[in-house]
Amino acid sequence: MRGDGRATLVLAALSAATCLVTGSVYVERTGDMELPELGFWLATLAALGGSALGAAGLWQYRGDRIPRLIALIVLSALAASYVAANALALVQASAAGIPQAPRPLHVVGLVVGGALYLVALLEASRAFRARPSAEG
Repeated sequence: MRGDGRATLVLAALSAATCLVTGSVYVERTGDMELPELGFWLATLAALGGSALGAAGLWQYRGDRIPRLIALIVLSALAASYVAANALALVQASAAGIPQAPRPLHVVGLVVGGALYLVALLEASRAFRARPSAEG
């Protein structure tokens, strides 16, 4: 039985949106700092990460069999990276020279990204089990 991928798509879209909003908040918060370009750098990373999460979520939803499995594996890796980035941002929030992290957004990113990781990994496992056998 193959999942239809809707839950994974929704979680990918929520993760992507949270990532993009977080990046835009960093631009706003670094405007008066010594290194205002840091906010644009973080926003660029957020745009890359958010678009990758959204695209991989769509690919797994539209893909069939092996392409879907590949997209789910990629999505799992992206979600794990997103969770790690949010955890690091929460830990580094007090470091000198780094803009104060938008804590609520990073907490949301941690929760949504973690849920996406688990759901994508579960769907990838199901898709792997359902793949056609090479033996016959």
